[in-house]
Amino acid sequence: MCKTPPRPVHRWCILLPWLGLLLLFGGMDASPARAQVFYPDDPVVVDPDRQPIEAPSERALSDYYDYVENGILDVGESGGRAQNINTLGEVPRSSWYTPRHYYERLSINELKQGPRQGSAPEPPFRVVDDKSEGKGGGFWVEDARGDRYLFKVDQKATPEMGTGAEAIGTHLFHALGYHVPQNSVVFFERSDLQAVEGVTYQDARGRAQPLDAARIDALLELMPLTPSGGYRALASKFLEGQPLGPFRYHGTRPDDPNDLFPHEHRRELRGLRVFAAWINHDDSRSVNSFDAFIETDEGGYVRHHLIDFGTILGGSPLGPKEPWAGNEYILDAGTIVKSVVSLGFAGRPWRRADPPDIPAVGHFEATHFDPTRWRPQYRNPAFRNMDADDAFWAAKQVAHFTDEEIRALVETGRYTDPETARYLTETLITRRDKIARAYLGHGGGFDRFRITDDGRLAFDDMLDHPAFDADPATVAPVDWYPFRNATGERGDTIGARSAEAGAVAVPEASEEYLVGVLRRMGARDHRTEVYLRQAGETWEVVGVRRSASGTPSAPPVWTQIPVEL
Repeated sequence: MCKTPPRPVHRWCILLPWLGLLLLFGGMDASPARAQVFYPDDPVVVDPDRQPIEAPSERALSDYYDYVENGILDVGESGGRAQNINTLGEVPRSSWYTPRHYYERLSINELKQGPRQGSAPEPPFRVVDDKSEGKGGGFWVEDARGDRYLFKVDQKATPEMGTGAEAIGTHLFHALGYHVPQNSVVFFERSDLQAVEGVTYQDARGRAQPLDAARIDALLELMPLTPSGGYRALASKFLEGQPLGPFRYHGTRPDDPNDLFPHEHRRELRGLRVFAAWINHDDSRSVNSFDAFIETDEGGYVRHHLIDFGTILGGSPLGPKEPWAGNEYILDAGTIVKSVVSLGFAGRPWRRADPPDIPAVGHFEATHFDPTRWRPQYRNPAFRNMDADDAFWAAKQVAHFTDEEIRALVETGRYTDPETARYLTETLITRRDKIARAYLGHGGGFDRFRITDDGRLAFDDMLDHPAFDADPATVAPVDWYPFRNATGERGDTIGARSAEAGAVAVPEASEEYLVGVLRRMGARDHRTEVYLRQAGETWEVVGVRRSASGTPSAPPVWTQIPVEL
């Protein structure tokens, strides 16, 4: 139950530190135990990173320093595999991530409900504070039940742009497994807002001013009216827990004993690059994250959130995004030099993009979108480390969303113009398909390995997807080998079996472990190795390793293949 550094799975020593030291030092010699690959608790499905700790101190992160640290300085460790994965290559449930839609399909209603618990905010709304942080406008309210919300509002020139984007992003990232605020679009009238006696706000000079009816009217003057003459906002419920500030995309938090894996080596942060590319979340920076200390009966732990999705798709706080957003870093010297030398004719193919003029959308298109060349605003250390396995993990989740489900997610933006919803839906579908084609071929494109009732190894073909024009090539005969778990060695082949209809027979063997090697016809350099362990009278899937090259005798180490950024 303790973590040994060479393995990409959880071996925790929180409850039994003496056993942890024993295994740690015992793993440093040259005995056969050092090569043991699988342990009785593999594959780990829950990360015990919610052990009771003392509350860490709140910390602030300067927006400007965040840019400098990641845009100019070389921070974080580079290379290497994701460290918080289990032997299936999956991310266990943790204070960072909860497996959702891909692993157990959410209904349309569940997708549209998202993280919201209970009903929507209920008027009347008591205005209790002005919004001073961030670039967008808004104010804090308490609804009729006493729940606190931040009402984020749109600019007059771009009605529905920011509020619609944030609603879509919230519901999408929740379905993908991240912790996010309870955000939803709400409509209200002036009569729904009430001033609270004695409440003040700070003006531009830092002076306290009454947050009275006149101030509320002034705030509303900056907002666009809805077609019915009312107002629209993105209601973001106050997050549970004690605020601790943002997390960084590299290193660990020194005052959180549960935070053991460097953030640049967490798969849910490395694979986040694919999700961010899908919806053009180029502002995926540390300042748009939030840590909170969650109290429990035994103590407390830190929960990690993604927040602020108002700048996804094609908008920004100041209006439509510039065409370079999502295509270049803010400081991208190589591309700039290439463009200057070629008099602007090279290095910037996105200049040819011509998205339609839809005010609520901004600059968001799919024709020139290339997921492998997508760029956030700065060189996010976790994104920089994304490899082919990280990308496959994320792309299979993107590809899992059907057209109908994407349409339902777009509906959470509550756009008044049907053309806006139609365009966003079609654009997200096209970008989804490009992501599938870019990354799902890794290892041959197989996933969801399981043992059927009749004892066969079944799997899903990821290339059997609308994104691919032709039917996928058939699976080559699956090669089977005995596997010696204590030494990590593979024995001589015990034959091959043909896969039919997404399943293959498991050979009879007295070995405790077997490994099957799957390949696709015409793609012999891509393979997926599936490790089975005896479980009574049947088998269980205990490990998966994908690669694009190598020989069948290669040791089962979960090393990954870099993706060019």
